Amino acid sequence: MATYFISDLHLERIESSKTNIFSQFLNGLDQDDSLYILGDLFESWIGDDNVSELGQFVIDQLNSLSKRAIKVAIMHGNRDFLIGNDFSRASSVELMDDPCIIEIETKKALLTHGDQLCTDDNEYQAFRSVVRNPVWQKDFLNFPISKREKIAGEAKDASKDSKVNKAMEIMDVNEDAVLDAFNDHAVAIMIHGHTHRPNVHRISNDKSNFTRYVLGDWSKESAIILKWDETGIELLDLAQRH
Repeated sequence: MATYFISDLHLERIESSKTNIFSQFLNGLDQDDSLYILGDLFESWIGDDNVSELGQFVIDQLNSLSKRAIKVAIMHGNRDFLIGNDFSRASSVELMDDPCIIEIETKKALLTHGDQLCTDDNEYQAFRSVVRNPVWQKDFLNFPISKREKIAGEAKDASKDSKVNKAMEIMDVNEDAVLDAFNDHAVAIMIHGHTHRPNVHRISNDKSNFTRYVLGDWSKESAIILKWDETGIELLDLAQRH
């Protein structure tokens, strides 16, 4: 029995190497395994009432896991924060808060998408505070799908343009924000995605030792996930297996 963590797949098309790796990964899970999806499963999600061919494929894939006694939970990312209860019910997955704490092998871990930790990126944090507002989301979901698609496309283009002029350090997590999260939640393990910088960071201060595991984004060259079982915790690259 193992627990797996993935994020930042940014799925866009059924016919793609990423979707194929994802499908094969799900099919390879064993009974009683658990899967946590820490945001950005999709490149874009403009509402549960707009399920594309890809969206339905993913729903069916996830729903089949419940029949094999595999628990799946999903967290919002910065691309798919409008995933809602209809998607959750259709796919038989649990919608998680961000952040949340889980316990495995008597150890507690803080799970988060990771974008909240990028506090140096003031432009993004301002944008995030707007789109995560329930009032804004309600108004957006009341728009016709065509208008939502237009707004989402414009936001994506603006995000790409903005990143060109930002230093990489600004788009990474802030060290003080990371330490505050460890201390506020009284945990020694953190798992997140978002930054697309897979790594294991070990942090020490006068009182404690902390470990921050960063998941990777997916491409045909790399799909780095985390596996946690009785033998320990490790990062694996699924793309190297295909």
